[in-house]
Amino acid sequence: MRDITAGSIRHQTVSDFPISKVPRWLTPPVDEVLRCKWSVLVLALLGEGKRRPSQILKSCPGLTAKVLGERLKKLQILGLVQREPSDGFPKKTIYRLTPHGRRAAQWASLLISSGLTYDQWTQILGCRHTARVLSFLAHQSCRPKVLRYQLRMSDKVLFDRLKKLEQMGLVVRRVLAARPLQVFYALSPKAQNVLALLRL
Repeated sequence: MRDITAGSIRHQTVSDFPISKVPRWLTPPVDEVLRCKWSVLVLALLGEGKRRPSQILKSCPGLTAKVLGERLKKLQILGLVQREPSDGFPKKTIYRLTPHGRRAAQWASLLISSGLTYDQWTQILGCRHTARVLSFLAHQSCRPKVLRYQLRMSDKVLFDRLKKLEQMGLVVRRVLAARPLQVFYALSPKAQNVLALLRL
């Protein structure tokens, strides 16, 4: 990742850095599912392949059979998970993702690997300024005045977004001991999962 100054990026425009938005498939019921930690874990597991309820329970300490049954039923109603009873004895039930569920499973996996809550994700996606800052910093680290110039933000809005991203551990601030002091902002390694989500 390279450092840049305002003079070195005048040929770039804001349109070079896409603004993310919540995708159309993320309807309110699915949105609710992704706020449930057990549903997130179940989706992520099924994203790795078919599972029997007993296999899911072994992979999720603390999850009870009753709660699992409720979550699977909800996921089925939403069209994210499909139930496949098998023939033979003893009878076994296998759950798998539907095509619609595979996209939700991607989100679930990213949520787990990022360490962020779903509410934090939606805070990023719901604010066009926050998404633009992340998209811009994905290309290079830079000084605040460069972000302000390129993204056409006021100082108040920019520093408010940078502060929130720092608190989430997605952005790091570096101070160079020069005269005058120079402050640079860059993405943290943790932010790569957020960028993956923005591209979904």
